[in-house]
Amino acid sequence: MNRAAVLNSYPTRVEADLDRIALEAEGIPCEVVGVGLTMEGGIAGVRLLVPADRLEQAKAVLERR
Repeated sequence: MNRAAVLNSYPTRVEADLDRIALEAEGIPCEVVGVGLTMEGGIAGVRLLVPADRLEQAKAVLERR
C-alpha cells in the first residue's frame, strides 16, 4: 500500500476487521495494524489504514453501514 492514512482506531482487532471486510467488499484496499499478542490493541489501539487517496471514499463506505 502506497502512502497510507489512518481511517480509524479500535480497541480490538475484531472491530477493525469488521470494517476491513466492508471496505474490501467495496474494492478499497486496507490493512489492520497494531495488533497485540492477546488480539487487543493495547494502549495505542488497533488502526485501520487505507491508501491516502481513498480515505474519503472509505469514510463514506463506513458511514453507510
